[in-house]
Amino acid sequence: MASRFAFLIVVALLGGATLVALSLRATAPVSLTRTRRFARRQELLVTVGNGPLVVRALTVTHRWRVLGLTTGVLLGLLWALRDARLTINFAAAFLGWFVGAVIAEWRLAGLPVEGGRRTASLARRTVWGYLRRDSTVLLALTCLALLGLFVTVSLRSGGHEAVLGQALGWLAAAALGLGAVWATLARVAGRPQPGSTPELVAADDALRARSANVLAGSAIVAAGYPAASLLALMGSTTTGDAAQGWAGASLVSTLITVVVGWLVAVSRSPVRSRAAFDPRAATGAAR
Repeated sequence: MASRFAFLIVVALLGGATLVALSLRATAPVSLTRTRRFARRQELLVTVGNGPLVVRALTVTHRWRVLGLTTGVLLGLLWALRDARLTINFAAAFLGWFVGAVIAEWRLAGLPVEGGRRTASLARRTVWGYLRRDSTVLLALTCLALLGLFVTVSLRSGGHEAVLGQALGWLAAAALGLGAVWATLARVAGRPQPGSTPELVAADDALRARSANVLAGSAIVAAGYPAASLLALMGSTTTGDAAQGWAGASLVSTLITVVVGWLVAVSRSPVRSRAAFDPRAATGAAR
């Protein structure tokens, strides 16, 4: 009894320290290094005119992602404590981060603009204008892979209702997640722009492109969990070495989606629809 009480005290202290550390990180101002990294990845020139917009947007996304991650970690710890275990559930942590990222993109639509107001644009913005081609292809391949795995599990199940029910449940979960991603991508592409000056438009487009590709990468990572579960279901219909092979394939698929999704999210994402703002070009046009 005493050892269990001591264990709970240690867990409470560690949880409290983690929560405080993550809270401080979430409320910390955006660093110059982060702003420069964003500008480099998006091939954007940050100026006095568009700098405040960039900093506020990065602050919102960072805050909500950290908040989501914190919530996911804490919920995972609470779930593990039911069995008196102190473990971090990485699936819960990522799910929390993913939900935070989605909420952040919806929040950005109401981001205030200094010295102006949001306006409608005559230029037609589409999701495809902000997603890189490799992001689009990899996301489409991920969807096709999930569908293919579901069909394969259905064919191999031999009409086993329990296996079919689980496979259908994982497919439905993946479809709901991808639907949420697509709705958020449409929100990113369709939200009003913060102004009409070239530098503000360029910064706004850079933020949209970053958001779109981060969401695409996150969706690929998230798809790894149902994909791994479907592969595990195929292993449940076999025995011996074949079952172990499917378990190994399940682990490999998770690692692949994590690596691919991370690369999609952090790679350079310049806007495909227009070039980054160049003050010299703008000055020449004004003359």
